[in-house]
Amino acid sequence: MKKYLLTFLVALIIGFFLSAFFLKQYDDFEGIKVVSSSGENLYFIQYGVFSSLESLEDNTINLQNYVYNKQDNLYYVYVGITKLEENAKKIVNYYKSLGYDAIIKEFGITNKEFLELLVNYDEVLKNTDDKTAIASIISQTLIKYEEVVISGG
Repeated sequence: MKKYLLTFLVALIIGFFLSAFFLKQYDDFEGIKVVSSSGENLYFIQYGVFSSLESLEDNTINLQNYVYNKQDNLYYVYVGITKLEENAKKIVNYYKSLGYDAIIKEFGITNKEFLELLVNYDEVLKNTDDKTAIASIISQTLIKYEEVVISGG
């Protein structure tokens, strides 16, 4: 009986330390909040991936707005967000016309407030080809994403 009790206590202690370690990983999260398996899928327009924050800052100096996500010690920079694939292509083409390469990535998010705001931005973006309007919509979308999703308020 005593040897089972000792085994149980050791397993309990190890389990406690492992759970504390894994929970600590989420406390150190930096960057945008995306969930890949739940919520509504959105198209994020990725500008680049950088190995350090300094490199990110050096390479994004000419961008008006962007958000980034730190994952596996790499910084992923996103310059547009939309629900519609045709809008994602429009944003990519907008950046290509400025001389920047961009690719489309798909993530799911669960923030209902941002998803509701995005419907309006997407509708306006879908109905315009004016570069100034496109730039403004992209900028406003990223600002709202940062305000509502990243900052949480």
